[in-house]
Amino acid sequence: MGNSNADKLIIYFPGGAYCIPALPGHFDLVNALTTDLNKSNQDIGVLFLAYDLVPNAQWPQQLAQGVALVQYAIEVLGKRPSNIILQGDSSGAHLALAVLSYLTEGHLHDSIPTLSLSENLRGALLLSPWIDFGTDHESFRTNADKDAISAKSLGKWAEALFSDSKRDKYTHPTDAPTGWWRLLPVERIFIGVGGDEVLLDSIISLAHKIKAEHPDVLISRVPREFHAEPITDFGLGLSPGVQFQAMAAWLNQTFSR
Repeated sequence: MGNSNADKLIIYFPGGAYCIPALPGHFDLVNALTTDLNKSNQDIGVLFLAYDLVPNAQWPQQLAQGVALVQYAIEVLGKRPSNIILQGDSSGAHLALAVLSYLTEGHLHDSIPTLSLSENLRGALLLSPWIDFGTDHESFRTNADKDAISAKSLGKWAEALFSDSKRDKYTHPTDAPTGWWRLLPVERIFIGVGGDEVLLDSIISLAHKIKAEHPDVLISRVPREFHAEPITDFGLGLSPGVQFQAMAAWLNQTFSR
């Protein structure tokens, strides 16, 4: 998508609980964002990761594929890390955080490529990140009738994904030690969450931890929006909402720096 010859690049990790492929709304969202950037004379290319899905592929295969795509963009396409933004929604945002953590530490698993960056990535845009797999937060009760996802479905998806995996800061970002987030090889971070999400409490909790350690973090909390609502809006042909506008503004500002 976009201009494959552009210096600046978005690498997109679509959500879907690691078991649902990218939806038309994902592509419509990214197309709208790149169109908005083009209006500001920002020439952007986009790589979409079609990672393998559960149950046919277990973690950390998706992490290996995410790192491999970043490596491909840098070593084969010749993109500078400082011109790359990682973007993802829901489980895709979880994957983006895992990739950043992996790039911080260097080598986790024999199946995952070793990649050392010469400079930081330009940014990471995380929409409704699925980063805590418990379902006991208060927002699961207060937003149960407002969101498009439920505690029951999230629990089943998490069990299917991580049943054979060791729990660590890659699978569960909330387990990261104090000081971890200041080490991430990325200049700017956007974390978007809707006020009607069942994941609201867990996202806000981790977002504040990251903001306390990383020098440039924007938390965009939009009232009356549910989980990854911009994607659903585009999928239904609805006009972009407040979170979309916040994402577009942040991307424009970040690529203009």
